[in-house]
Amino acid sequence: MSSEQSFEVAVIGAGASGTLLAAQYIRHAPAGVRLALIDASGRPARGVAYETPFAANLLNVPAGNMSAFPDDREHFVDWLTTRLPGSTAGTFAPRLIYGEYLEGILAETLHGDTVSLFGATAVDLSRGSDTWTVHLDNGSLITARSVVLAIGNALAPDAPLDTSDIATRYRGNPWSPDAILGLTRTAPVLLIGTGLTTVDAALSLRESGHEGPIHAVSRHGRLYHQHKFYTPQPLSELPDQFRTPRGALRWTTSATKRLQATGGDWRAVIDSLRPHTALIWKNWSLKQRGSFLRHARNLWDIHRHRMAPEIAAQLTELLENGILTIHAGRPLSAEQYGTQARVTIRSTRTGNTFALDVDRVINCTGPSRNYTKTVIPLIARMREKGWLVPDRLRLGVETSTDGHLIGADGGCVPKLYTIGPLRIAALFESIAIPEIRVQADELANKLSEHCHD
Repeated sequence: MSSEQSFEVAVIGAGASGTLLAAQYIRHAPAGVRLALIDASGRPARGVAYETPFAANLLNVPAGNMSAFPDDREHFVDWLTTRLPGSTAGTFAPRLIYGEYLEGILAETLHGDTVSLFGATAVDLSRGSDTWTVHLDNGSLITARSVVLAIGNALAPDAPLDTSDIATRYRGNPWSPDAILGLTRTAPVLLIGTGLTTVDAALSLRESGHEGPIHAVSRHGRLYHQHKFYTPQPLSELPDQFRTPRGALRWTTSATKRLQATGGDWRAVIDSLRPHTALIWKNWSLKQRGSFLRHARNLWDIHRHRMAPEIAAQLTELLENGILTIHAGRPLSAEQYGTQARVTIRSTRTGNTFALDVDRVINCTGPSRNYTKTVIPLIARMREKGWLVPDRLRLGVETSTDGHLIGADGGCVPKLYTIGPLRIAALFESIAIPEIRVQADELANKLSEHCHD
């Protein structure tokens, strides 16, 4: 027999996004209203990003900008100094420790009667005249006036090639515990991608005792830059050049050259754009956005999303010692070759093909954003009912700038919201804590206002 419980808000997902939203909700909501957190992952608060067991996986943002609360910027630093004495705002903390920080926030949030955590999976959603009903896989029902999707990076990376012949050697999810388990100490490994996930995987391999050669391949073969101290150069308003991607690139290139000519650092120019990113993206047409993604996305990413200096130093050592080799190319095929996997790659620089024989292939291309083909039951059902529409550039789903889901009819679906990565299509940058904490604060305030409707 199914049970039914009623809440003001139901939040599907209790990773970082869901945790921050729940924490803000108890600050904003009137006394007596309740919020349900629904998550069957077994890792509430941590989600995919912060469940790593490896100390080598550091945050890519210094501690001073990782507070869970936008109105208390020292919150994480103050907590961190009790966990790692000597830490400062410039410390790049291990991600597993940041996971502990979020777990503590969730524990405090669950301490009272406002927020309840349900260890179940939401498999369907139905709509009444003024309420939503969330159907759980254990047969229970949760009714709520508002529902928020906080599912984070729910989709594993898309397979870059047919891996059916090397199924036992291939790992499609780099965050899975078995991605690097079972390897001999000297086994050669291929990492597909050269972004921050690849860096994490390479350093996790070394921390686990792996000593074999590591190959990494991506179309451009570019590694991300590292953080360095610089004097900020705030940008009070956007120049007219940002009306088009081409103009934006020209302005950024010119501004960087001018600053470097006076001894400044290019990072100041890139970071000056951060407060304006959502506006820049909003003002570009769909065609312009697509052009940017095809031609300049990689250049933006390697400069914008930087790694900790400690990580860069370890990576440099692996490269200089010949342990890590970076290839610019496209994987063409993969086949079983004796006891190994043979992956054929075409160089994007020479056009020639070459083969790598490895014991493990790990897909590090980052989570998929393509919600047109996901088989996640809840997402599939919402898509069928017209309440969730994948965006045309396959970045996430259609939302308003305040997080409302936009339905198949082109209008906002009443009291149905999302937070975090699903909002990339509308905001472009929507995966980092500095953005998500603001979303959590704003959305919690909006949800609390519904209590008075």
